[in-house]
Amino acid sequence: MYIVLAILIFGLLIVVHELGHFLVAKAVGVRVNAFSIGLGPRLFGKKIGETDFCVCAFPIGGACVMEGEDESSADERAFVNKPVWARFLVLVAGSAMNFLMGLVILAILVMPVKTLTTNVISGFPEALGGTNAGLLAGDEIISIDGERVLDPGKIAYLLSRSGNSSHTIVVRRGGEKVRLENAEIVPREFEEGGGLRYGINLETKEATFFSKLGYAGRISMEYVRMIRMSIMDLFSGAAKVTDMSGPVGITAVMSSAAKNYSLEVFFELAAFIAINLAVMNMLPLPALDGGRVFFLAVELVLGLFGVRKLNPKYENYVHLAGLVLFMALMVFVTFNDIVRLIKG
Repeated sequence: MYIVLAILIFGLLIVVHELGHFLVAKAVGVRVNAFSIGLGPRLFGKKIGETDFCVCAFPIGGACVMEGEDESSADERAFVNKPVWARFLVLVAGSAMNFLMGLVILAILVMPVKTLTTNVISGFPEALGGTNAGLLAGDEIISIDGERVLDPGKIAYLLSRSGNSSHTIVVRRGGEKVRLENAEIVPREFEEGGGLRYGINLETKEATFFSKLGYAGRISMEYVRMIRMSIMDLFSGAAKVTDMSGPVGITAVMSSAAKNYSLEVFFELAAFIAINLAVMNMLPLPALDGGRVFFLAVELVLGLFGVRKLNPKYENYVHLAGLVLFMALMVFVTFNDIVRLIKG
């Protein structure tokens, strides 16, 4: 049951993505030939107007097939014949819908909460050393090592990420920003709460409807930052390609979250994956929507020099090559996911 639930949520994320493309395409007058739930052979459906709405054999996503999306077309309503601004809106709509879905899930999850933790220090479980680290009760922590504190729950993560005990911390104190250079903060064993802690207690406040919405928004942006940091780790060597997960690994993790933890944790993970999909899809890489947006930017630049727009055929060659590489990566990642599952 949990595996089926995970597969359905994962499929829903992709359908929502394609729905974003569909709605904006129709809004700007692009001809949509087909909208499918699932991929592969067509099982059944109905043509409404110019669009074939259908269900396909494999419930692993969906597709929004637009006229002139991957080739030249004489139809004035073809995607390729629309102005740059219209094509841009269509391309970003999928990721926008995924981000919105993640934000809505987080907002729903946070609504029952009565109090929210703030960035304001209420005190220290023992003499951390407001003088040693330069921190004082009443300080509002704004940023740590150049990273803004969006979620108070991630303060320990930001402190531990650098691997150093010395940090640059910006706080708001008495209405003014104070920059603390070389603030020495290390995790220690505390009797209060147990385990290793950084020794900073934070204030809580009563949650209102709008503060809950704001918190959901900050968590969404925190997820975006986590994705950005993960990409940086991949390029720096701090993380490996073998650490990546594909649909198989994601489904397994979501199923485990629902089974071993709670549905709340499951849907938090679903929100993270939705936002992850939104961000990753906008990377300027071939075969992704971000890659297509990159070519729109190239078209705009060339237009400034009087060069007519690129032949879609050549752009599609680039996207096809990117798709082949992407599929090869997916095979590699899926193989690793299966190996991890077998090893338990």
